[in-house]
Amino acid sequence: MSQLALPVHHENLALNPKDDHDDIEFEELGLLPADVSPVPSLRGIPLKYISLVTLAVQNSLLTLIMHYSRVSIPPSQSYSAPTAVLLNELLKGSISLAIAFARINRSTPYTSDTPQLPLTASRSWHPAKILLRIRRLGREVFSPDCWKLSIPAILYVIQNNLQYVAATNLEAATFQVSYQMKILSTAAFSVLLLRKQLSASQWLALLFLAIGVGVVQIQTGVSDTSKIASSLLFRGASMNALKGFLAVVAACFTSGLAGVYFEMVLKNSQTDLWIRNVQLSAFSLLPALVPIVLTRPSETGLISSLFANFGAWAWATVAIQVFGGLVTAMVIKYSDNILKGFATSLSIVISFLASVALFDFQITFTFILGSVIVLIATWLYNQPGRNPSPSRLTYVGKN
Repeated sequence: MSQLALPVHHENLALNPKDDHDDIEFEELGLLPADVSPVPSLRGIPLKYISLVTLAVQNSLLTLIMHYSRVSIPPSQSYSAPTAVLLNELLKGSISLAIAFARINRSTPYTSDTPQLPLTASRSWHPAKILLRIRRLGREVFSPDCWKLSIPAILYVIQNNLQYVAATNLEAATFQVSYQMKILSTAAFSVLLLRKQLSASQWLALLFLAIGVGVVQIQTGVSDTSKIASSLLFRGASMNALKGFLAVVAACFTSGLAGVYFEMVLKNSQTDLWIRNVQLSAFSLLPALVPIVLTRPSETGLISSLFANFGAWAWATVAIQVFGGLVTAMVIKYSDNILKGFATSLSIVISFLASVALFDFQITFTFILGSVIVLIATWLYNQPGRNPSPSRLTYVGKN
């Protein structure tokens, strides 16, 4: 759900390479279509399958741990969700900065303005060369067009905060299924803003997706037994299904708009993707701080209010979000969108089974029916057709 955009998202749009010239541009951005280079393997298993299974497990773990960390204690003892969002951006931005620094010699061509180093500075660890790389990295991060990332940065901060609201008020399995509406919002903004064309099967898949999520929400509203079980299991923490569903809808809306806007920025720029990730995280810091300052009790200091009740489960949620961004980077390089759709389906199944085993989630016919419809819609949407799919490569972004 949250991925390095790190990331992303944490679940976002992709670009469609059309010819050999586009492949060169993708390589300069730090993106490479899966069918251009040989796919490496680990102990005989292709990395694309390892990365996708890891992504599915990460998505499920994030949903389960985020839900548990929010409802396992009374609301008065709950940690600050805006603080978790801020830490997520700080960690992802730091990782992106380190990767961008390591890539700077490969991603930035030498020009006539590039200073010439003495022969003694040929080694990568020489202070003069390190200083040159830092200066070059600074110029790229603070490029004249870096302000363009401010818009998706604000949207991603809103999306991440809404995810915590949804996870607090919905069962983990219901949240995981409902969050697939981001496919619908991403496709809609792709058609409106990027003039993408969807095949008939993709339009049909979007219709099935809306129906499936609606069926799941019907069972959420009528299943009082699951609410009672959860309240007993989680020490009186109450859940508001309507509030959770509205949060999911708003999160999917902001996710789709941010993903499409981010694609527009990448398609019109040759800047390395990891540089864009740094810019995205940098612009996310200020909007991430706003809800922290506004909700801080007047009698407590800023630092003490930041980490109030921030225990092991809160840190685990942040760590899994950051890890998800790195896994998404592997998916970008080694896999394709069709297999990513199967990973999404696998994460739904894992979340469902874990919710039944861990959270006394009540299985109902409507939930099974709605989940099956969503799974079919996800599979159908990712099938190849005449028209190019709006997502060919996934960003290292917010998932």
